[in-house]
Amino acid sequence: MAIASLLAAYRRGALDPERVIASAGEAARAPVFLNRTPELWRPLRRGPLFGVPLAIKDNLAVAGRPTPAGSPVLAEGEPARRHAAALERLLEAGAAILGRTHMTELAYSGLGLNPHHPRLENPRWPGRVPGGSSSGSAAAAAMGTVPAAVGTDTGGSVRIPAAFQGLFGFKPTNGLVPTRGVVPLSPTLDTVGPIAASLEDAWRVFLALAGWRDAPLPAIERPLRLAVPRGLRLAPEVAEAFQGAVGRLVRAGHRVEEAELPELDEIRRLYRAHGALAAHEAFRLYRDLVEREGDRMDPRVAARILAAGRFTEDDFALVRQAHERLPVVFWRRLLGVDAVALPTVPVPPPRFADLAEDEAYFRTNARVLAHTMPFNFLKGPAISLPLAPGQGLMLAAPPGSDRQLFALARAVEAAL
Repeated sequence: MAIASLLAAYRRGALDPERVIASAGEAARAPVFLNRTPELWRPLRRGPLFGVPLAIKDNLAVAGRPTPAGSPVLAEGEPARRHAAALERLLEAGAAILGRTHMTELAYSGLGLNPHHPRLENPRWPGRVPGGSSSGSAAAAAMGTVPAAVGTDTGGSVRIPAAFQGLFGFKPTNGLVPTRGVVPLSPTLDTVGPIAASLEDAWRVFLALAGWRDAPLPAIERPLRLAVPRGLRLAPEVAEAFQGAVGRLVRAGHRVEEAELPELDEIRRLYRAHGALAAHEAFRLYRDLVEREGDRMDPRVAARILAAGRFTEDDFALVRQAHERLPVVFWRRLLGVDAVALPTVPVPPPRFADLAEDEAYFRTNARVLAHTMPFNFLKGPAISLPLAPGQGLMLAAPPGSDRQLFALARAVEAAL
């Protein structure tokens, strides 16, 4: 049930919150859920998410338990002393957390594979990957176990699985939702956001995560102006679906224009020559762990972490300087534009069978991240809306425009 319908049923006495949560908890099983958290099912606080069953990613700390982040090595760590800040906010809003969900080890892939756990297939498209790294959070919502779940997004890890599984996924402005208690991948870029079956439910969970007062989903009552980056390289089925969406938006009275956005290419060139910001930070966080325990880790994740060792401190400094400069230049170029619009992922969900070889895995992972990763670097909020089976439409806006972006997404959803 949608959150609003669930809350209405509670108010009428048609449903009992504890029975709903217990029933949902019974459905919270592997491979979607790695472990259940019955200690977070009650007591329930009176708040905007009172009695709403939710799921969280395996990299959010739960007091009294280790925080595995999909890794058998971290699963042997010390229990957390307190909940992650995002989890505290959900509990304060009255939510019940059924458990923690499947994810790529250390959140370091956009595909959703983890060799330490049973394979999680895309629930909307069997035989295909679920998207990562918040694979299980998306699957919990796609399968209806919860109306919404929480993931983390460092390079697309909320938006990609949302797109692949027909959901709404929101990455907030960098730093808006606190990341205390989240196992880091890139402290500069890590964000926490909702994945939900409806835009309304994503909004409600986002409000709780942000610590904002409950409010109706905002609306914009005017034509939108959207910019599409020129020169997108899309798989044919993605291009067809996206062009159809643009046509519907134009027929609904919105203005959609191609735009030269050279900063996007500059970010890609920067990353190729000097290393991705997340790669630099992950290397500094986990080099010692991989060198000590790498034989117990996903070899592809370990390889990605160590690969950043070829870059220098000067490379890292150059990337950090660009992270301060390019977002200012990029969003200034787009003054007067409501949002950038493009397919969330340029390809449909890959088949597991096509990822058996490492070369194919790394090539495909880079392709899957191509559209989402630059917008983590650009600091602003971004949202993925369902577009076609296995595909999403992404809207991205300047830092601080989270509330407005939900209003834009509402208008786009209506047009589509």
